[in-house]
Amino acid sequence: MKKNQLLTLCLTILLAHMGVAQEFSETIQKSESFASKSKDNLLVVYNVEGSIHVEGYHGDTVQISAKKKVKGNNQRQLEQGKTEIGVKTATKGNIIYVYLDSPYTEFNVDTGRFSHEGSWTGNHYHYTLDYTIKIPKQTSVELSTINRGDIFVKNVDAKDLTVKNINGGITMEHVAGKTYVNALNRDIAISYSKNPPEDSVFKSLNGDITLQVQKGLNADVSFKTLNGDIYTNFETKSINNGANLNKKGGKRGTKYKIDKNTEFQIGNGGIRMDFDLLNGDVTIKG
Repeated sequence: MKKNQLLTLCLTILLAHMGVAQEFSETIQKSESFASKSKDNLLVVYNVEGSIHVEGYHGDTVQISAKKKVKGNNQRQLEQGKTEIGVKTATKGNIIYVYLDSPYTEFNVDTGRFSHEGSWTGNHYHYTLDYTIKIPKQTSVELSTINRGDIFVKNVDAKDLTVKNINGGITMEHVAGKTYVNALNRDIAISYSKNPPEDSVFKSLNGDITLQVQKGLNADVSFKTLNGDIYTNFETKSINNGANLNKKGGKRGTKYKIDKNTEFQIGNGGIRMDFDLLNGDVTIKG
């Protein structure tokens, strides 16, 4: 056999063993219902790889659609991902849970605790689960994801809004409710149809936070940052003695350069709005 023919044969065998990248996608659909209509109803979504899109509507059921994508270097890896990655739901009282089902995750419905150890499993496929969920408009939400996806919430008038994302952004449009948001490395943007009725917390390590609120906001604002500024078009006044609150006009509204750990009042004061950042800016506008 000639040398070049032998080389071609060896390469063919090698490529056959290596395989070619394989992809698979499907849409998983589920429907769940709360036992009764109540503002105490809560949807909890635990995602790891992928986005979450939740929208309130004038209906009675929770309609879940999850687009599952799996990619492997060969057919064996693809089949492994197709088999191992799924979506499960569980109900306890007034809570509906939606969570990643895999050999590397654990969920305890009694405690509501979800844990995932996929980073240390050594599997060789990649996957995403991108959720689109419709919920009764007054349902509270607790949403979280880690990689390769943003979280978006729209048209929800709830008791509580809890949203956490590590490597993606958070956007909430036309929402109402007590708020806790934490986007570790990306921006947060929220527009309220009603101002938060209770104390709320806004956190980001390396992103900006922008709030569009309604006129007549009354709040006591706490602002902590290392390198950022705060901007607002509301009249403010300091509520801690000796605080440095420097006012300056700008394109983004009135700018307040304030000391770390400074608190100030918007309107007549009232609920607490705590902002905790490292490198980002905060904008509060009416």
